[in-house]
Amino acid sequence: MVTDIIRRINRLFSYEKTKITTDIHSHLLPGIDDGSKSLDESIKLIEKFISLGYKKLIITPHVMSEGYNNPTSLILEKYNLLKEEINKRNLDIKIEVAVEYMLDEEFLERLEKKDILTFGKNFLLFETSYYQKPLNFEHIIFKIKSKGYVPVLAHPERYRYMELRDYEKLKELELLFQCNINSFGGFYGKNVQKKVKYIAKKQWIDFLGSDCHSMKYLNFMQNVLNDRNFHKNIEHCNIKNEEL
Repeated sequence: MVTDIIRRINRLFSYEKTKITTDIHSHLLPGIDDGSKSLDESIKLIEKFISLGYKKLIITPHVMSEGYNNPTSLILEKYNLLKEEINKRNLDIKIEVAVEYMLDEEFLERLEKKDILTFGKNFLLFETSYYQKPLNFEHIIFKIKSKGYVPVLAHPERYRYMELRDYEKLKELELLFQCNINSFGGFYGKNVQKKVKYIAKKQWIDFLGSDCHSMKYLNFMQNVLNDRNFHKNIEHCNIKNEEL
């Protein structure tokens, strides 16, 4: 009996210590990328975030040469539209906007112009192709830093061309890692799950994100957040979400 009580207390303490109330990666702006398709869907997703205990969402639509070449002006327009609707409905949550940039020609052009939307202390969220390492990858990282930005690699566990040994090399480039919460539950497959647990074991996770595109992401994430193994996996990582 006493042992059971101690276990419950320890579990609650572990959950509280690793609780996430700020999300830094989602696709909630309506009709702008492969995420939310409408303002109504965006609101329903945000209400679900609130029910999961979130207090702040940093929304990060895609920007890439092919498919989602969203100008900054359009992103801000959609963001303001969503913010107005949240205020109108008196939803208890803060939202901000940044971008998930694909490392491609469009990104390099915007980087030169400093036409970049960041979060926190000039953190710049970016992704690469899932199948192939970008040409001049190290040089691009150097350029990002030389412009005064802090590079944050989105979901490093999901890139098929990366092996476990590659992550240490990326850390040597002073990259920050944003891993997806759902990766811990096998949402993207067993290999991704293996990689994210390895990154967590090495204490290399800097941020955690939902990478939410639709309600199925949040329904799955709810189970992961309630799984004590998830909290055990991340308890020694210096996760910076709550500093934002």
